[in-house]
Formats: sequence, structure tokens, C-alpha cells
Amino acid sequence: MTYSEFMSKGKQLESKGFYRRALEHYNQAFIIADPPAKGAMSYQQKISNQSSKRCLDKAKIKIPGGML
Repeated sequence: MTYSEFMSKGKQLESKGFYRRALEHYNQAFIIADPPAKGAMSYQQKISNQSSKRCLDKAKIKIPGGML
């Protein structure tokens, strides 16, 4: 699957209320995103990271620090 496929599948799952499954897809998108040309994160990594955080907030998943 490509980055955009993972992101669109994550968005579909998030709209249905499956936040943990959506989070898995967003994390996969982060892993296969283009590497940054300059700086700490590429634009794709930034977007998938923000989406992951949004799902974590909605699902209220407790994750110890440093696990993201």
C-alpha cells in the first residue's frame, strides 16, 4: 500500500469510530512516508503524526511516554 492509501483508509476508519485501527494505518503511513529533505519531519510524516495524535485523543489510549 502507498502513503495515500494508508491515510485514506485511516480516515475512513476514523469516521466510522474505529480509532485504534485508524491509528495503526496512520502509523504505517508515517513509516513509509517520504524522508525529510530538511528538518526533523517531512510534510507527510507531520500530517500522519497529527492524525495519530488526534486518534489517540479520541480513543483516550494511555501510552507511556516515549512509545510514539
